[in-house]
Amino acid sequence: MTAQRNLFSLESLGLYTLTMVAEVPVILSRALVMFLVVSFWLTLKGIHHYSFEPWLKLSVIPTLWSVLALVTPIGNGWWWKQRMGGRDPSERERQAYKDAVELLTAHASEPLPLPESWFVVDSPQADAAVCGDTLMLSRGLLETDQVAPVLAHELGHLATPDGRVTAALNRLLLWEPREKVKEERVNFVGGWLMMLWPLITRFVSTTVATARGGFGLYLMGPIWGLYWRTREYKADEYAAALGQGDELADFLEIHALIHDHPVPFIWMTEHAHPPTELRIDRLRKAAHGEEPGPLLEPAG
Repeated sequence: MTAQRNLFSLESLGLYTLTMVAEVPVILSRALVMFLVVSFWLTLKGIHHYSFEPWLKLSVIPTLWSVLALVTPIGNGWWWKQRMGGRDPSERERQAYKDAVELLTAHASEPLPLPESWFVVDSPQADAAVCGDTLMLSRGLLETDQVAPVLAHELGHLATPDGRVTAALNRLLLWEPREKVKEERVNFVGGWLMMLWPLITRFVSTTVATARGGFGLYLMGPIWGLYWRTREYKADEYAAALGQGDELADFLEIHALIHDHPVPFIWMTEHAHPPTELRIDRLRKAAHGEEPGPLLEPAG
């Protein structure tokens, strides 16, 4: 018997659709970059007649790859594992995971929404995340006795569209932005090129940065931030329903609370996690049968 999963929600689909509309400049920038590169190459080959339309169609492929993540997680787990530097779990790590699953199953009234695959990241910090139908657990977490409550929280994401929405949004970015480096001046160019050089470099850098993707994520950042903060509370509720309310609260007090910091105007940011103290408060209430109250957006 397999677990029932909610693969779509009107809220997430609505936000994703608005984000995709805002990504139109990204598609055009990718088409422009491809057209310029190919035009230069064809010119060197002596070919002077070519069309912009084929490159515009090709530039849509990364966007379609993002949309595909909402339908199926195929291809995401392997890529995410490589990008995170993940590895296969050892036997004792597999046993820790198995013990946690058995503990949660004993408290579950229906089959658990277990991941299609999972991997380990060699980090001493206790951490976990979900992308698509794939689960990431850190070595630091697997070395603790609190795997079950954290796993219960992540299963709360897997039971909803959260994992697939995360994968779809991640695919909008072709590569991660690098830190800005100090610009070095070219001293041997002519005076006219010296005047045009800042404009040329700005145009190229802006076009390439836009082609990287994420313009829609930038515009929709505050709304996505509110959405993900709400989803964190919902995943906590799922963990509490599996009897892990107090245990997850204990984990957050030890491993997460010390990392909290003030977020001015949090409602204007893409900050994805609500204040840990408020999460702990809701988990304690849920664990003792109290009504945690409505999900109000914290004012920061």
